[in-house]
Amino acid sequence: MELVFGIIGVIALIATLYFGIKSRKPKIPPQLQRDIERIKTEMEQVAIYLDGLPETKDKKKKALFERGISLMAEYKYEKAIESFRECLALESDGSEKSVLLLLIGNCFHAQNKWDQALGGWKEALDTAEKAKDEHGQAAALGNLGLVHKDKGEWDTAIGFYNKALKGLEKIGDEHGVASTFNNLGVVYKDKGDWDKAIQFFKKSSKIDKKIGDEHGMAKTFNNLGLVYKAKGDWDKAIEFYDKASKGLEKLGDEHGLATTFNNLGVLYQDKGEWDKAVRFYDKSLKIKEKIGDEHGMAQTYGNLGNVYREKGVGDKAMVFYDKAMRGFERFRDERGMTQTKLNIAVLYRMQGKKEEAKKIFEEILEVFEKIGDRPNAELVREHLKDL
Repeated sequence: MELVFGIIGVIALIATLYFGIKSRKPKIPPQLQRDIERIKTEMEQVAIYLDGLPETKDKKKKALFERGISLMAEYKYEKAIESFRECLALESDGSEKSVLLLLIGNCFHAQNKWDQALGGWKEALDTAEKAKDEHGQAAALGNLGLVHKDKGEWDTAIGFYNKALKGLEKIGDEHGVASTFNNLGVVYKDKGDWDKAIQFFKKSSKIDKKIGDEHGMAKTFNNLGLVYKAKGDWDKAIEFYDKASKGLEKLGDEHGLATTFNNLGVLYQDKGEWDKAVRFYDKSLKIKEKIGDEHGMAQTYGNLGNVYREKGVGDKAMVFYDKAMRGFERFRDERGMTQTKLNIAVLYRMQGKKEEAKKIFEEILEVFEKIGDRPNAELVREHLKDL
């Protein structure tokens, strides 16, 4: 799992930064804290942006905003959008309007409604430009880069990230620059341009080291591990995953540690070392159970299903796929459910159940085409050709 920075809002962190609780650090309930960690990697840049905004004194705005954030944490995105729109209607100024439009876009993005997300983020960009809010512009540009990355529109994504980078360099935001270098690294990794990806990840890591951001360094080590794994350089990948795990252990970041163990599981799975893969997936799962990360557990169940599928133990694979599907259904995670269906279809194909496999492939191809997910749509078409 790659770590990308860029979408808006770190749940309670935003409330602390934006809604006037700066004088004290509230005790965050454990479940809410886990939700913060779950989405923090996708929202860091705008959290930085929010830190520079004036505090609101409007109690109604604050209540609506916090309600929207809580609903996001519960995956109730449509209700969160309603709350943010109510807040937006209360004569928000330029920066406040940008924040709320970015959050609305994030809710659409989380539901794979990418065109609506783009609409919200473009409006946020226009609002920030009119307000001459350069931090807001950078945040919106980063989000636009992210959705184009998800759609497989690499060059467009790179263009938006480069625009964000220029703005961040202009205002001297080193943290934001490091985050954007990281995002560019992810795009080049997804494109298969490994050397350029490594170049940007190392640039990100260099700045993180300079500003003392140990968390950022650990995340970038994880991403470097992903690139070297993709290149087939297993030893180098393990080296960076080890660096990441040591940093995350030092920071007490259990969520990040679970992600790193998951990545090691994928590596050993790709190497065909099934027992080691299962061992690391089990380590990841144990942490996720401890911290109550049910969504993360569903992802790891899916990975365990893939291992047993590749081992030829179809019945055990299906047990884990069923667990994964139930978890994703609980959170209404359409992307997770679609990925699990894809995994089940591959299993059916391997078992010679061609009609069952074809039916699922055609169903999920329609989903990927509808949301504009070109890479996954092409993958499904390749599977259909093999039937």
